[in-house]
Amino acid sequence: MLNRLYRNGQLIDLHIHTQYSDGTYTVPELLRFAEVRGLEVIAFCDHDLLMAQYELRNNKDRFGYTGKIIDGCEIGVTFNGKKYELLAYDFDLDTLAKFDILHQEYQYGLEEKRLEKLKALAAGLGFKFTKGLAFSPKYKSAQKTFFHDLAKYPENQKIYLHYGIARTDNLYRDHVAKPGALFHCYNIISDTPTIEDVCARVHKAGGITSFAHPFEVYGEKDPAKLVEDLTKLKILDGFECIHKKFSLEHCLWMQEFCDKNKLLKTGGSDFHGDGFRIKGVRFAPEYLGYVQNADLEVEFPIKASNKR
Repeated sequence: MLNRLYRNGQLIDLHIHTQYSDGTYTVPELLRFAEVRGLEVIAFCDHDLLMAQYELRNNKDRFGYTGKIIDGCEIGVTFNGKKYELLAYDFDLDTLAKFDILHQEYQYGLEEKRLEKLKALAAGLGFKFTKGLAFSPKYKSAQKTFFHDLAKYPENQKIYLHYGIARTDNLYRDHVAKPGALFHCYNIISDTPTIEDVCARVHKAGGITSFAHPFEVYGEKDPAKLVEDLTKLKILDGFECIHKKFSLEHCLWMQEFCDKNKLLKTGGSDFHGDGFRIKGVRFAPEYLGYVQNADLEVEFPIKASNKR
């Protein structure tokens, strides 16, 4: 079941990705979709990039979109030796842009280093890949550049099977990001700022912070404890309470927790695109402005009296 995400009767979506990070669509395309679907408040939250916000600034007519747009960004952070993601909203763009990790050149530099390590690891495992393969901005990341190239060579499928990698596996989460994994190509912790550093920078830029999809953190055994531990830091303004992959139980728990602790509640579809296809069959469909399992209201982050 799909439900619309409302705030005080307004249809909202505070978690949308564009082509600047790992989304399918451009800013103008997404704004047209949002207008047609009646979204009244939106936020683009690309991974570690602010380019969508600058494109919006440079196009005052906002490509015909009549709703409210809140500046946003999804920033990688570390906490207790693990990587998570933080949503930043309603900040001064030029101030936050001084944070070097939010620059495309910085992120692409990391991806180039990761690709070289991926190639070295794959060569040792017997995989075949294109000689001289270089990082492609088209794919936005080293792993996507690399795995698209591996797919060109049918003989690689036998090696996948040998190591127990299925076609439907999440290669990044399960086989790249995890320390000790087959394609672990970088040190997540050393490449990622702490949650304390990111919160301080967002607050210095006049923005607010919301921890992203706490009940959809890969490998997290006790998400509720994670939420409680993060709250004890007293640096977060809120949590994402509604997400396309949350169960109704999780949505209700998060909202009750935030109300009890006087924290802001945010939510969104985490829209990347229309899903992917294998032999014409569509998997993981996504819907702009819609979430699953939750017909619930959520506060959106506009500097309010309840800001901590």
